[in-house]
Amino acid sequence: MLITADRHAVLTGPGALEVRAAPAPAPGPHDLVIRPDAVGICGTDLELLGGSMTYLASGLAGYPIVPGHEWTGLVAATGAEVTGFAVGDRVVGEVPIGCGSCAQCTSGRYHVCPNRTETGIAGRPGAMASTLVFPAASAHLLPDGIDAADAALVEPLSVAYRGVARAGVQPGEPLAVVGAGTIGMLAALTAQALGIADVRLVEVDPDRRRFAAELGLHVSAALDERVPRVVEASGAAGGIAAALETCLDGGSVVLMGLTGAPATPVDLDRVVVRDLTVQGSLGSPGVWPEVVALVANGQVRPSVLVSHRFGLADAAAAYALAASREPGVRKVLVLPNQPTDV
Repeated sequence: MLITADRHAVLTGPGALEVRAAPAPAPGPHDLVIRPDAVGICGTDLELLGGSMTYLASGLAGYPIVPGHEWTGLVAATGAEVTGFAVGDRVVGEVPIGCGSCAQCTSGRYHVCPNRTETGIAGRPGAMASTLVFPAASAHLLPDGIDAADAALVEPLSVAYRGVARAGVQPGEPLAVVGAGTIGMLAALTAQALGIADVRLVEVDPDRRRFAAELGLHVSAALDERVPRVVEASGAAGGIAAALETCLDGGSVVLMGLTGAPATPVDLDRVVVRDLTVQGSLGSPGVWPEVVALVANGQVRPSVLVSHRFGLADAAAAYALAASREPGVRKVLVLPNQPTDV
């Protein structure tokens, strides 16, 4: 399929988003040409638009940015040296693209490669466009029958999956998840799918609590007892404090949320005297096949979180709604190849 024109959303600076026409990007021999059909907006996207995302301060990311790191689409063409993909295949793709040759990449830690790009975030255009050129080596083929809305959320589901895995829950142990945004909800659903019988979701917002309860999750505004394993998914200072306080002495806390703040107060003396293990979990290296299987088998249906859909022309309105945190607004999708709101 010959594609000669493209439209994309672009973040041009703090608070500025435009939808522009542009020549179609040129693929290389190892690339896929993809027609994105569903792209999620997440907290990182909102931080990029607002100018608070930590990569902007560190210099890893800079404007202009074509966003869209939670995505799915159909293969429209393949590079001359690509194998394993065909026109019409549904695919998803990873966010960090490492150099492939440094010590981090060769050890499997390509997500912290010092020379990496990140799809839709840093140095690599994202999928909020009518056309995406993407390296085949970082794409994953999906089985037939997976809905586009489920497929678009494989990326945040993989982030949640890795955070739960890093928590190291032992048989019979409960797991607390702090924050019922997208990542927190997906972490709780993933934990259940992985066989953790006692999953406790902590959320201060009553609308989010109601929705979580409708999905059959055990949710409360606070826990009345400490647990040995905690996953923090809110990225809020209060959520981090709650996660540390919720953790049993000698237990472990996994931090997945970005705060967007230059510093967050933490009482490190209490971390020490309570013998807590605190670790971060960035991205989702090495877990995509397992996550694709969870979705393909119907064990997790991330599309249950989708509340609104927009066409590409209304990407600014989609961002505004996602940032509003109004009751009933959960995951917002942009459908790049739909001409109008849907």
